[in-house]
Amino acid sequence: MKERCIINDISLFYMAFKLNVVAGPSRSRIEADKATGTVITELQVIAKAASGLSAPATSSTARSEVKGVSTESISVADASTKLGINQIFENDTYIADCTNNSNAAHTNQRMVLTDSLTVNNTGTDDANGVVEQMGVYGAAADKKIIVRFV
Repeated sequence: MKERCIINDISLFYMAFKLNVVAGPSRSRIEADKATGTVITELQVIAKAASGLSAPATSSTARSEVKGVSTESISVADASTKLGINQIFENDTYIADCTNNSNAAHTNQRMVLTDSLTVNNTGTDDANGVVEQMGVYGAAADKKIIVRFV
């Protein structure tokens, strides 16, 4: 299984959760079980599915279900039942894509996910939030925010 550095290996225009600030201990990459045929995109949020296996997060994923951020892409044709993920540590921040234009007024609001690659930034603090906006990244129309997992 290939291993890639998530800090320097992608463009900032790639839709995903790119590690911005490493605030925890050195990166802890773990292997998680997944179902055969589960498509994985590098740098997407991975959660514990109802089956107990790992799968891409959804809009209904709770923070307690989040396992980490994927370190590789896996196609539907790949028969692998293992997935590499980087664990999330308190105060790590990520540059994440968001559904709406970024807005500095949303800083400190908790937000749910739109899907495993995007944060749903509605402008309303959500008690069920998976991430908290720490700031904006780039121009508002770039739709990127800096978040930490809560």
